[in-house]
Amino acid sequence: MQSETSDRSGHTTMLQTLKARLAHFFRQMGVLRSVLAGFTVLSILLATRPDQPIVYEGWGFVMTVVNPALMPLWLSGLLLDALMSKVVMGDADAAGQARLRMIIRVELLLAVVLVLAWTPFFMSIMS
Repeated sequence: MQSETSDRSGHTTMLQTLKARLAHFFRQMGVLRSVLAGFTVLSILLATRPDQPIVYEGWGFVMTVVNPALMPLWLSGLLLDALMSKVVMGDADAAGQARLRMIIRVELLLAVVLVLAWTPFFMSIMS
């Protein structure tokens, strides 16, 4: 009985730690960057397959027309914000520079994953 209680408290403590770290991460990123990152992750998860036919109604319209049209916008937003973060980093103090360095890394990582997720679709269009 005692070990079951300790497992629960250890599990609860781990969840609280994870929740606190995620909250800190999103506070560091800021609201707009977090929304951009969220939409980017959603676009990555819903990347259109190369063999998927175009659908003009319902959810399929979002998957085959809207999402491919928004992908370059998410990529441009990520790269532009990473560039502007690098520019602002020159005037920031040490804590601000560390925060901006983390933001740049996250955005560039998301940009690379976004391009990799969408490469098969865009390659099928180009061929």
